[in-house]
Amino acid sequence: MNAESAKDWAEGVFGHAELGDSRRTRRLVQLAVEAAKHPAGKVLEVCKTSATRQGAYDFLNNPSVAPEAVQEAVTIAAARACSGENFCFVVVDGTSLTLKDWRRNKDFGAVGSTNNGARGLKVMNAYAIAADGTPIGLLGQKWWRREARAKRWDCQDRTVDEKETRYWLSAIRGSELCLSAAGSRAWFQLDREGDRYATLKALNETEQWFTVRSTYGHRFLVGEPRTRRLRHVVAASKVRRWFQLDVPAKFDRPGRRAMMAVRTTSVVLEMLEPARGERYSLPVNVVDAREVGTVPRGAKPIHWRLLTNRPVVTDADVAIVLRGYAQRWKIEELHRTWKSGACRVEESQLRTANGVMKWAIIMAAAATRIERLKHLHRTSPTSDAASEFSKWEIEATLVMKRKYLRKGEAQPAQRPSIGEVILWLAEFGGYTGKSSGGPPGSITIRRGLDFIAPVALALEQIEAEYKMR
Repeated sequence: MNAESAKDWAEGVFGHAELGDSRRTRRLVQLAVEAAKHPAGKVLEVCKTSATRQGAYDFLNNPSVAPEAVQEAVTIAAARACSGENFCFVVVDGTSLTLKDWRRNKDFGAVGSTNNGARGLKVMNAYAIAADGTPIGLLGQKWWRREARAKRWDCQDRTVDEKETRYWLSAIRGSELCLSAAGSRAWFQLDREGDRYATLKALNETEQWFTVRSTYGHRFLVGEPRTRRLRHVVAASKVRRWFQLDVPAKFDRPGRRAMMAVRTTSVVLEMLEPARGERYSLPVNVVDAREVGTVPRGAKPIHWRLLTNRPVVTDADVAIVLRGYAQRWKIEELHRTWKSGACRVEESQLRTANGVMKWAIIMAAAATRIERLKHLHRTSPTSDAASEFSKWEIEATLVMKRKYLRKGEAQPAQRPSIGEVILWLAEFGGYTGKSSGGPPGSITIRRGLDFIAPVALALEQIEAEYKMR
């Protein structure tokens, strides 16, 4: 999948949106262009002129433009980008947008714990990633407002239609339909929240591939005595292989290289749904990876118990299951870029849920573009920058790089690579190389895009006026 300049990208993602009026579609495309050039949480930070700001507010506050119509455009664009792939990893996960509502007079819902009283919106995302790990786009976003109430303890007595599980099912079914229509196949990747009767049953019935991290090691198995459960069968299996996993540092743990022991087995889970009295037999392969010998004192070992319908006959089969599940972390990076990183959508001060949803969908698409930029810098740094940036963006970057050239640094090439342009953008945004703690991240790239945006606009306008003479 070739990436595009901001203008081409916005046209490709939103230019086909069916909003009831072509003027609305043009406004959406223009708003997306601005979001791609200098993403931010507030409209006034994205739209630099009073005219574009007023146009943005008119669009976002227009009740005739439904968030679903904006998201449908994003979904169609992502599905089209998947059409050349034999399969795509589809990571499904939910998150919350915590939004400002001090007076509690906005039509938001409850987020977080019952006691903290935070307000915002809930969303379920289905994120498509190519087999080589390149981010593609969002196949779906399901939004809802959660009612503020005390924690419920009647989960087993409620049907799926009464639970938030229904948003997982909607995301799964919608992604399956999109990719089937595009001639591709889904390989769903879900974390432990996906280890539910309804979710596993739905995944199995799609006839797509799936990998779900299990949270219930005490599940019963068909053909096994009640005293012998899933965790016992896995523990009794022989270690099949070992591999090393690089664990990044966090505020509460040091970075390390974990040694992982991998066991595999095949079982048939006996699934129960108490609310409806249903039983379901689910055949799965289990890939169990547990850290051994490298666990820091006081820390818990890393442990992935993965349920999948992919074959695990060869070591290559096992490796791709593990690599596929590792792609799930890309949605965590997307959420961070979208919510509090480069795009900072949680800083939005829009006053209606509909307006926030439309704005958040646009910024989520922009966040996906930033995540793809990061990936390309790390995996295809020698590719031509023209595949990702417009000639004005490249020229503006070159102009500013020449202006701020460090002592002893060589002059930049006239046709730079993607890796060079992204590195320079990150440097404009405050990236200092190794001392920054790793390769360029979304925030420094966003700052760099914002830095060169007015220069690119000026260069484009100068040429346009010169041609008119």
